[in-house]
Amino acid sequence: MSHTRYTTGTQLPAHTLTAHNDAAASANKIHDDTVARQYGFRGGLVPGVSVYAYMTYPLVHSFGEAWLTRGTTQVQFAKPIYDGDQVTVMGTVNAVAESEMRFDLASTNAEGVTCGVGTATLPTASGTEPDPAEIPMGPRQAPRVPISWDAVVVGQPLPLLTLTVTQQDNEEYCHTHADDLGLYRGTRGFVHPGLLLRQCNRIFSEHFILGPWIHVASDITTYRPCQVGEALEIRGGPVQKFEKKSHEFVVLDILIRAAGEAVQRVKHTCIFRPRQSQCTAS
Repeated sequence: MSHTRYTTGTQLPAHTLTAHNDAAASANKIHDDTVARQYGFRGGLVPGVSVYAYMTYPLVHSFGEAWLTRGTTQVQFAKPIYDGDQVTVMGTVNAVAESEMRFDLASTNAEGVTCGVGTATLPTASGTEPDPAEIPMGPRQAPRVPISWDAVVVGQPLPLLTLTVTQQDNEEYCHTHADDLGLYRGTRGFVHPGLLLRQCNRIFSEHFILGPWIHVASDITTYRPCQVGEALEIRGGPVQKFEKKSHEFVVLDILIRAAGEAVQRVKHTCIFRPRQSQCTAS
């Protein structure tokens, strides 16, 4: 793939949308207006995985299947986005080399506040797939566990999660996330990257009985795209936990596979027990 049309400072096409909180009725009450206000927010948070989904648009619009095949992204959610907010996503080329292009990403609200920030790369060649043995597979079934500091055990794999994304699932997700790109449509459409990242939340929340919790960052490496109808396997577990400003954090190392091949590896950071009031992450 030629990078000759792109130079440092090139702006990718901006994407403007109205944010939608598709998790308002979820078990995670940080997305509920009443509960979120108890943690210092104006209302229920639009999920971080949704903000990430918005932030992929300029990259996929510009590079299509190539970015879905081998792109990487590192995103942080520094400020909240709320249902109904007008959000603009910008991508800027910050380096062009023989081996890759690099980008700065930002999502801003109507007041000009940067809420999501990140970097991305488009390598000219796919990276080496991780050895599945590096990310142990947990049991297929296990009882749910109330969340606590001691219950989150570094190095202990979470129960295996499996999933098949249907065409209807994918197209409904695109609709609720204001993504009109054609490569996600039809019987062989590519699964939206936001839907893939959502599974990193699910593998954690389906094992632990959680109170309100907050996804704050993800570091994503892609090895191949996934199409609707493919059976997915999501494995992984905690590799780090720490306390900061009275919040309790966990970092998950997650591998998503299809047909015995790596689709994505994700370092996924969450506050699993936020302090009440004056939270500023999203």
